[in-house]
Amino acid sequence: MFLKIGELARRTGLTVRALRHYDDIALLVPSERSSGGYRLYGRKDVARLYRIQALRRLDLPLADIQGLLDNPAGDMSEVVARQVAQLDREIMQASALRTHLLSVQGQLQASKEPEIDDWLLALESMVAGAKYFSDDEQRTLNTRRDGFTDAMAPERAELSAWLHSLVAAGASPESPQAQSLAQRWIAILLEEAGGDEGLLIKLYTMHWNEPSLHALTGVDRGGIRFISHALAFARLQLYAPYCSAGDMATLRQHYVAQTDAWPPLIAEVRQQMLAAAPTHGAAMRALALRWQALSLAKAGGDAALHAKLQQAFRQDAALRLGSGIDDALATYVGQAVAHLDAASSS
Repeated sequence: MFLKIGELARRTGLTVRALRHYDDIALLVPSERSSGGYRLYGRKDVARLYRIQALRRLDLPLADIQGLLDNPAGDMSEVVARQVAQLDREIMQASALRTHLLSVQGQLQASKEPEIDDWLLALESMVAGAKYFSDDEQRTLNTRRDGFTDAMAPERAELSAWLHSLVAAGASPESPQAQSLAQRWIAILLEEAGGDEGLLIKLYTMHWNEPSLHALTGVDRGGIRFISHALAFARLQLYAPYCSAGDMATLRQHYVAQTDAWPPLIAEVRQQMLAAAPTHGAAMRALALRWQALSLAKAGGDAALHAKLQQAFRQDAALRLGSGIDDALATYVGQAVAHLDAASSS
């Protein structure tokens, strides 16, 4: 008995396009062809397709699957190891779901007329992390959060209330109270990230982008912007030993105005770095141009002051702390900027 490609697709839930692709890459070549040239799949083909789909569930690349199926002596222990890792991920996700549902259950039990939004917000907050973090990063964060979340909950609540009171009172992000709040806020986030500046910028991006987290934490984009501007004012003071009084006057006029543009740019550059994109490639060239423009803009267009800021940032660990820029990223973007400079001078 042979099945045409359309029938095989219908009975397996796969698409005709997928089956054709498998044929094109010699992963699943049909045993027969009809007189009209149609693909015909027999029992052995269907059995091979079953094994392909079973291995696909382990997130194996098609090339690896082909090697395993075509080499009977292939290392099946690696397949088993990957299956165990996959099950570990599923267990972790199920555990996270259980934790969130227990939290929602508590909210619902405490409410006389619970709203469905209580469920939706909690579930959205759970899945939000998958948009921003790899499996390994999520495991790292979950490990860090064991015991940390509960321990820090009172201080988080206090900081959130303090933030709302400052914003409601019309306080300036430049005020000492705002700067103190921002420094403690970023310290907690950095502690949650285990001191990893890369994870920190991803946490910032997630909290900026996800409305469900705004609702659950009580801190919306306005609050996040207030904190980031207050942190910029606090960081600005650290440049004083490296700058003249005139330089500081220029910085107070221009430095903080660039604050909102930095986190998304840093996040984009980190994505390129993690993807091992060449620093001389088109993508990084465009990002390096933006980086140069922002760097110069925060110095008010003053090239000499810009050079001072760069030197201070490289030398002073306190300036880098909580910036989202670690040594690896600084080196990577520095190489991209160097390529720009070399191209402009040639």
